[in-house]
Amino acid sequence: MQRKVLLMLLTALAVLCGCAQRDPNLVVRGLGEFSRGAGDYTLRVNLYDLDEKGNPRLVSANDPSLTGFVTRTLATRGYVLRTSGPASYNLDVHLLCGNMRAADMGFFSEKLRVPESALGAVGAEHMDYFYWLPDKGLNGTGRETQDLRDSMQVRGNLRATDYSGQTARGGAPLGQTTPDYCQGRVLVVLTPAANGPKREIYIGRSATDDCKAVPSCPADVCRSALEQALVEMLEHRF
Repeated sequence: MQRKVLLMLLTALAVLCGCAQRDPNLVVRGLGEFSRGAGDYTLRVNLYDLDEKGNPRLVSANDPSLTGFVTRTLATRGYVLRTSGPASYNLDVHLLCGNMRAADMGFFSEKLRVPESALGAVGAEHMDYFYWLPDKGLNGTGRETQDLRDSMQVRGNLRATDYSGQTARGGAPLGQTTPDYCQGRVLVVLTPAANGPKREIYIGRSATDDCKAVPSCPADVCRSALEQALVEMLEHRF
């Protein structure tokens, strides 16, 4: 009984703390709602996998290949990368590869979050929104969930269907099982430069199809799928 009461108190405290961190002057929208004009931007691209405890760990920061996919895609839309100084937008890209069934989502199974140490100044200010899971709508509108579904639908429509190599969820041949399956997760956070008390951030989340089943799911197993999902998100939401 005492343990139940303690758990209820801790849950209530967590909810209150979460509410206290919300900024009333900050509007959080899905990336599909972004409608501002093109401009210059700063960029951070981080790649993660999951450690043995199911926690995200940084594998590489600003990988030239991953960064190149972003800059080339946005250049066709008129966006210019700035390597120093202020810019119109700050763009954060966080890519994760892992067995999502083994991911640690926190004490109350809340969210699979980007490590605070990897957020940087802009991310730390809005750290409550830097997570890959769960897939749920923003501000109760469900728009972000629809963005995720749209992204995966577009990817399905673009991909040529080949049932000869069909696999079950987890990468194992149909009828077989595997203890590990690897999947990529994409998180994109666009923060326009603040010009007043009212501010906005735009968030996009996406998931790849299952990648090759490899124990512990090292990040490179998902790299190609993550690149594809990231480019598709940028192409269809900017």
